[in-house]
Amino acid sequence: MKDTCKRIRQLLDAQSMETALDRMASSVSEMIPAKDNVLVLGMASRGIPLAKKLAKRLSERYKVEIPCGSLDATFYRDDFHYRKPLAVTEMRITEMPSSVEGKTVILVDDVLYTGRSARAAIQAILDMGRPASIRFCVLVDRGHRELPIAADVIGVSVKTLANEEVRVCVEPLDSETAVYLVQVENV
Repeated sequence: MKDTCKRIRQLLDAQSMETALDRMASSVSEMIPAKDNVLVLGMASRGIPLAKKLAKRLSERYKVEIPCGSLDATFYRDDFHYRKPLAVTEMRITEMPSSVEGKTVILVDDVLYTGRSARAAIQAILDMGRPASIRFCVLVDRGHRELPIAADVIGVSVKTLANEEVRVCVEPLDSETAVYLVQVENV
């Protein structure tokens, strides 16, 4: 965590995060029994390593390689012009193993908060083609929705206050693998 915040408590350590991902994979495989035409997409940035872990678990369950890609929906956000300017102003779709056309897309993110990132990602997917369906999986749901977005599969739910955030740390992007509830400083 590079910004100024105070850790309140650890929500998940590395082992409990793996357990949550196991439960999520189990829920997805129950919800989507057919292994054909499944594509896992991770949302930038921490949704990508989580999607890879989920795709690996699903591949083991389905006994077939489940393709996994990544998606950056920054430019699809409805608040893009109001946010802090980006140093890099290009779309960062780093990996798209196959078309979304006719696929069951499993969209993976680390934290569900207002629903704006999920809405943007759904729009980005729809601009790439017409999937059979989109299922949304999040590691942590922290509430405070601004849009009518709900996850199909949730690793853990936590209630947060207005001055609190959930920070997901995932190696190799971070120095550890854990999830923290933090208090952010008012700037």
